[in-house]
Amino acid sequence: MQIKSDRELFRRRRRGGGWILLLLIVVAASVYIGYNLWAEVIETSPIVGVPATPTPLPTPTPSPLLYIAEAEDAYWSGYISQAIVAYQQALDLEPNQTDIYIELARLLVLEGRPERGLVMAREALRRQPENARAWAALGISYEWLRALPEAQAAFQQAIALDPTQPEPYAYLAETYMARGNWFGANDALDTALKLNGSNVDVARNHGYVLESQGSYSAAIQVYREAIAQHGEIAHLYLAIGRNALALGNFNLALEVYEQAVEADPYSATARDRLGWLLLLQGEYERAEEHLQEAIALDPTFGGAYGRLAILYFQRRNYEDAIDTFRPAIRYGEARTRRRTVFFVITAEDVGGIGDAPSNLEVARAEFVHPENPESPLRGIIRGSGEDSPVAGHVRLDVLSGRYQVSLTDMPPVPTGKVYVGWFLTMRSPERQIIRTEPIFPAPDGRVEMNGSTGAVAGPAIESYYTLALCYYLLNQCSDAIPYIEVALRIDPTDANAVRTWELCTR
Repeated sequence: MQIKSDRELFRRRRRGGGWILLLLIVVAASVYIGYNLWAEVIETSPIVGVPATPTPLPTPTPSPLLYIAEAEDAYWSGYISQAIVAYQQALDLEPNQTDIYIELARLLVLEGRPERGLVMAREALRRQPENARAWAALGISYEWLRALPEAQAAFQQAIALDPTQPEPYAYLAETYMARGNWFGANDALDTALKLNGSNVDVARNHGYVLESQGSYSAAIQVYREAIAQHGEIAHLYLAIGRNALALGNFNLALEVYEQAVEADPYSATARDRLGWLLLLQGEYERAEEHLQEAIALDPTFGGAYGRLAILYFQRRNYEDAIDTFRPAIRYGEARTRRRTVFFVITAEDVGGIGDAPSNLEVARAEFVHPENPESPLRGIIRGSGEDSPVAGHVRLDVLSGRYQVSLTDMPPVPTGKVYVGWFLTMRSPERQIIRTEPIFPAPDGRVEMNGSTGAVAGPAIESYYTLALCYYLLNQCSDAIPYIEVALRIDPTDANAVRTWELCTR
């Protein structure tokens, strides 16, 4: 079935039953057609000794319109994960519908999978390079992946293509705040509010700007107004909870986290937040229930593993704590690696490679992010500049941190320089951008390199030093040392990390 109008299909609706009526019409039509086909079979069957075998009734093909309506209804009812599934089903039937990719990109970002949102946004732009909403979806994916310059450029392109849409201005305000530009954020937000102050994404970013500026009570009010207008959307409740905790209002935070779980019981993030707060209040059984449910919903949720491990530690169950801290760190670091966007090769001074890549870019790759969160990332390397012959590929194993780089036609290294590869925006525990060792091309311009990112930023420092403390309490300090070392890389002044180091090395 060919869908002719993108924007016609995606007018957002409050939760309603329109799609149910459409479904009933389709079912009724199918029954009517089936009945007439059956009657025709009976009437035209030859008169023989045995009844004619009826032709099987045709099975109606689901329409992408039905899945789109189901997705919209699920979103406005608070079920983001179900909305994503419905949009994906619509996409299976209508793979060339640009707006489905755009909606998926936005919801995947809100669900906490911006790397997959980036894939959808790129697909939308591949089909419609001048689509302003696709550029906005690309920008919000970049922003949540901390590729801030690329995000800002994408939003500005969206605004240039269609300055009447409020979302790019709202998203741009979020990016400006992340870059420390308060004036730019307020200006962009004012424009978004003037264009459509009731837009749910404008409201979310309005609250985020207020929150980033320390106006937590005002942010809570904005989020509450958005819920009153648009319905019980789980990520808005989570935002209220975050601001309530900043104000020290644990009762309000507990209330809205419970509302978030009720609004979307399939949200691993909502379960995790509620479980963590219950743990802080000493309600171990309820906390364990919600944290285990978060892990069941997302088996690669490193943060939920970490909080569950702390629960075991507090109950002096050190063996289970160790077994749970390990995946907490493993998946936490994998999440950071999985969110790597670019691999860039630059020419750096031999005498001192800085903490960030220089402007002398030689080649670049954009990583492709597979749907399976444990699958490796891959990227095609292309030389910077129209006439550059450089080509190759890069592979990054998100679980182990091992990477391979293969290049051809690399030019000779300039005098006084050295080639270095950078994984943007992956950072070390010290918050420095992860880079390769110096790259030395062979005389024919070929490069074959293997390496490892080592530990990366992501898991909380508590996961490292508490795991080490569990080993210490079980008289296994040799196993504790590597984790204490990472904790001290994150913060060499942390009192708990320092004390655990002293216990295991005295």
